[in-house]
Amino acid sequence: MNKELKKPTWMTYVLFSELFVVLVFIDQFTKDLIVKSFALAQKDPIIDGFFSFMYVRNKGSAFSMFSEKSWGITFLSTISSIALVLLMVLAFFVLARFRSRRLAFCLIFLSAGTLGNLIDRIRLKYVVDFICFDFGSYTFPIFNVADIYVTLSCIVIAVLLIFNEKFIPEIPFNTPKDEPQKESGLIDFSGNDDKTDDGE
Repeated sequence: MNKELKKPTWMTYVLFSELFVVLVFIDQFTKDLIVKSFALAQKDPIIDGFFSFMYVRNKGSAFSMFSEKSWGITFLSTISSIALVLLMVLAFFVLARFRSRRLAFCLIFLSAGTLGNLIDRIRLKYVVDFICFDFGSYTFPIFNVADIYVTLSCIVIAVLLIFNEKFIPEIPFNTPKDEPQKESGLIDFSGNDDKTDDGE
């Protein structure tokens, strides 16, 4: 039997919930470590000229969108809160109804990333970013662990949608047994299919 179609037990829900908590903890722990170890805008090379840690404060969304708007944080926090609730409900709905652990797993990562940055916006009024990649004179927008969760989960979901049409297994709804059919293919509602003519 396809593992994706097995009915999830209560332990499955516990493990997915624990995964969500652990992911959020890792994101918040790494941000707190950077804040305590780095001065603002301090850059510490890990691989010289390519990869480094740099503490910056992002008051917008991805790529600093809305960072210059006074209402940016409130707007993004509201959108993130709504998205978080919808993602969590969807993750457990997919797990319970469609029994797709793969999709639920991706949605948990997406939810954890959303909450990780939402906590920053509510608590600090900005998001802590610190992972920096340089490609010659170009510096890729600095990001954090929560951004990695969101980006990777979206990529995997997109790949499943594009290349695997069965990323959600057949829906295990309870359907009535097939009604007996005559050779013509039409359903016989008379209930006499199994009866035989005594005169024959």
